Amino acid sequence: MTRVDFWRSLWRNTPLRGGLGRRILLWFLVLSLVPLLVSNSVGYGVSRRIIESQLERYLRALAEVQAQQVATEIERHQLFLNGITVSSRPLFRAIPAAAAAVQAGRIQEPPVTTLGAHLDHELKELRTLTELFVLDTTGTVIAASEGNRLGQDWSRSKLFRRGRAEHFFEADWDDRGGSVVPLYRLAVSIRDERGEEKGVLGGSVGFEALQSFLRHPEHPVIDVHAFIVDHLGLPVFISHPHIPVDYRQPFPSPLIGQPPGSVARYVNYEGVDVVGTSMAVSGVPWLYISEVSVASALGQLRGLALLAAGLESVFALLLVAVVWMVARSIVAPLRRLVVAAERIREGDLDVEVGIERDDELGDLGRTFNQMSSELRSSVLEIQELHEKEMRRAAQLASVGELASGIAHEIKNPLVGVASGVDLLSRRVGEDAKSVALLDQMHSQILRIESAIQDLLSYASPKEPLLAWTDPKQLVDKIVALVRSQADAAGVRIEEQHAEALPMIRVDPELLTQALVNLALNAIQAMEPGGVLRISVAMIDSDVGISISDTGKGITPDEMERIYRPFYTTKHQGTGLGLAITRAIVERHGGHIRVESDLGEGATFTLVIPATPQEALVR
Repeated sequence: MTRVDFWRSLWRNTPLRGGLGRRILLWFLVLSLVPLLVSNSVGYGVSRRIIESQLERYLRALAEVQAQQVATEIERHQLFLNGITVSSRPLFRAIPAAAAAVQAGRIQEPPVTTLGAHLDHELKELRTLTELFVLDTTGTVIAASEGNRLGQDWSRSKLFRRGRAEHFFEADWDDRGGSVVPLYRLAVSIRDERGEEKGVLGGSVGFEALQSFLRHPEHPVIDVHAFIVDHLGLPVFISHPHIPVDYRQPFPSPLIGQPPGSVARYVNYEGVDVVGTSMAVSGVPWLYISEVSVASALGQLRGLALLAAGLESVFALLLVAVVWMVARSIVAPLRRLVVAAERIREGDLDVEVGIERDDELGDLGRTFNQMSSELRSSVLEIQELHEKEMRRAAQLASVGELASGIAHEIKNPLVGVASGVDLLSRRVGEDAKSVALLDQMHSQILRIESAIQDLLSYASPKEPLLAWTDPKQLVDKIVALVRSQADAAGVRIEEQHAEALPMIRVDPELLTQALVNLALNAIQAMEPGGVLRISVAMIDSDVGISISDTGKGITPDEMERIYRPFYTTKHQGTGLGLAITRAIVERHGGHIRVESDLGEGATFTLVIPATPQEALVR
């Protein structure tokens, strides 16, 4: 056997191939996996919202602390410059002399060199500054830690204008061979003991020294990235850039322009999906932004989700294996039952199933075997009854043929006898005894004719001649035919008709005969004062003509025999009336049904198929 044949054979024999096996698998999956998937999904969603909420609070707290740290460092350096101006007031008294020397080009004179040496000393004390310099009241650099600045005119700079009146800290730009990077400057006013302005003490913080200046680590916390932008959105400081940054272009962050404390998820300048928040830096028009990558924040949760998905897949495979075993224990016995039922349907009544189990399937197998045995017995009984009925039908057919022949043989002489009786009735005159005797003879002759007619109708039924007939008119005709018999028996007739009745395609003569038979039977079954009800109504899509009486009713034993030929409970009659009536109704494609309660009467209903309206149009 090839591998393909093996898998095909395995698939054909698997219990999950059938409809029941698939439904068992489906319900197992629905009842087992769906709650698991829902609980995992809900748990993942809740966990993610909790982590995101904690992350937002964490980033806000971190940004607030770091923004305060940046403001504190800026203020600390400004205080350091203030301390220099206060502690060096005696030295700064030489500013006018140093200014005169610089303007005269004598930069090596003691006032200039002394101030420069003092600035170098102070710069070593605070290594986070790149340079220190002194401006006189005209904005000219008269002392600097970098000698090349001596004599520069800074009178138009914001550092000089604002530094004279207040503390100053602002970003500037430094062009380094085509690469523009930010340069940060701060300044304080120099005043003597009387508060008179002597100049401005300024300092610079280079791009490389800014991180030390702000005492800001590359990563405030593991995986947290921070940067500072000014009021225009231009980057001032980036804690740890991974790609080159253009410091002259606004930073691409939705937090810029939003109130401090806002939280947003976005793709940062490095193309990384991050969650970020912002805080204002007090004292300067800066915005501190801290962000963390979504992959880092939710990485473990996503890993947990992947682990859960893997475990769910393993659980699904195990569930399929369990379902296969369960289905095999259920579907295989049922399949044997189906095969056995198919064999019974094909006529093999000796089949049995071998399900030796002590559960419901075992009970089902034993019940099936018992049913098969009883079915064999029933079939044998039915065959015997069928043979008896066939013999009875053959006998009845022979009797019918014999009765038909005898009826024809009797009918012709009977006509002659009836004619003779009529002739004698006219000749006897007024002899009362003779008239009574002849009337009795005439009555018996009519009785014989009726019996002969019933025999002929039963033995040789004629085919119906169908015509469109209104059921209401048919009932009116029946009432007119039996009115005299009802009046003579003291029976009242009631009619009930539905408002809208369709036409029926019947033989009016045959159907009238059937209904008259039922009506006369009903009249004969009642005592004086009884009520004969004839009604016409729709029964589903058929027309039902019902004849009810208020007589004694029909017993259950009689109900089983009333349609048998020659069966009657009367002293007179052939017992063929109901048999003929049922045959007439069945030849019209309908059926007859009877309802009876002992002591309350009986109701016979002729159900005739209604004619569709489109058939009437044609």
